[in-house]
Parts: sequence; structure tokens; C-alpha cells
Amino acid sequence: MRFGIVTPTLNAERFLEQTLRSVWTQRGPAVEIDHVIVDGGSTDRTLEIAEGFPSRVLVSPDDRGMYDAVNRGLELVEGEVLGYINADDEIAPGALALVAAALERHPGVGWVCGRVEYIDAEGRVLGRMKPVGLSLRSYLGLGWSCIPQQTVWARREFCERVGSFDIAYRNCGDYDWYARALKLEHPRILPQTIGRFRLHPGQISLDPETMRRESRMVQERHGHPDALGWVLGRLLSLRLNASNPAWFLAKKRGRISFKPPATSVP
Repeated sequence: MRFGIVTPTLNAERFLEQTLRSVWTQRGPAVEIDHVIVDGGSTDRTLEIAEGFPSRVLVSPDDRGMYDAVNRGLELVEGEVLGYINADDEIAPGALALVAAALERHPGVGWVCGRVEYIDAEGRVLGRMKPVGLSLRSYLGLGWSCIPQQTVWARREFCERVGSFDIAYRNCGDYDWYARALKLEHPRILPQTIGRFRLHPGQISLDPETMRRESRMVQERHGHPDALGWVLGRLLSLRLNASNPAWFLAKKRGRISFKPPATSVP
């Protein structure tokens, strides 16, 4: 199975080598890779580091943010299964072989996700979270995306049905895309660790004000939750915490912080 992978970059030298190693060590008998880096005009060693790997590089200084860069990369990349990995995150060892096997066993499945591992700047594990089954209404009622982007892989034809990422978002474009995807099909949830999400200062997904504003945009676009939707969102939160007790404790202790405060009942 051939995977088309995109990585958007902009002055990403700090973690890029680890990210690229995590991509290219996936190759094996069951996995082929086409990887495209879309760079927004880096002035550090990003492009120099990229030259050490078989990735293709598109320099795109006129892109309009991360999701525009991802869209441009997805238009170029080859593969039956598509996904993207940010330049500070990682694909878990052996993950793409697991994804390939799952998609081969279930030819009717359009997209999958799995357990995510949260790591710090030095790669130390902070916690792990496995998604749980959900509905579109509970997902919107939750007020943030509990589908870990680092673990999402989708067949090309399914991506085409969902459409491109909306470049109006700075860091909640995934929340919007997954809401659109949920209207078509629920993802198959894999029990294994598929991706690694690195938490570090300066990360755009740690900007709570932007996340709060954009999460509200997603809710309003796809049907702002009423009181029942809010209740379903709270129940989803409880199920996530109950299914991932170590992750819940890590959040309570402040080791993991990555989402805005929950929205109130409208």
C-alpha cells in the first residue's frame, strides 16, 4: 500500500529530523511512501535537513498558512492512502504497516485513527490517549477535537469526498475536516499507538484563544450544539477520561495541556 504523506514546514529545524526519520522508517514490504514537504520560506536549516531524506520539497512562500500548505502537498503527493504529519510530531514505529493491514482487512472503511502518544520536547512520554466511539453531535458538543490528527489516515477517494482543509482556520482545520468526515462515515479506531504528538512552547495548537475562537466556528458551521448536544459532549469527555485513566491523571497534574476550556451551554 502506497502512502502519500505531507509535512508543512516553516523554520522547523528543531524537530524535523526526528519527524522525517519517523516517516522513512515506516517503509517495508507492506508500505511504500511518497512524502512531500511544503515549506513556507524557512530561513533556518529546515531545507538542509530535508536534503538528507528521500522527501520531495515544494518551496511555497506564498501559502496562506499551514492548511493551505497541506492542501498544496495533498495535490502533489502520490498514494492510495493520505495523511499529514507536522514537522514537530512523529508517526509511531510500525504504524503505517498496521494502518495498511487494517484497510486491507476492511475494504469498505474510508478512514482510520488510533491511539496517540503525547511527548515533550525531549521525546519523553507524557501520556497516551485512545479515541472512543462518538457521534457528530457529541463531537461538536465536546468543543474540541478528540480525534488525534497524528493518527488519522484516509483513502484518497474518501479525502476527495470530504474535500480540502478550510484555510480560514489557523489550527482547528482538523476539527472542521473531521466533522465533515463524520457526516459521511465514522472512522475505524485502531487500538495501537499510531502517532506521537509533541507538546512544546511556541506550538500553534497550544494557543488557547485561537483554539477557542476557531472551535466555536466549527460548532456554528456544523450545527451549534443545543443543550442535548452539550450533554452528549460532556458524556463523551467522561468516556474519554474513563477509557484513558493515565491520560486523565496527566491532564489533572498539568503534564498535558492542549485544548481550550470547554464552551458553555448555549
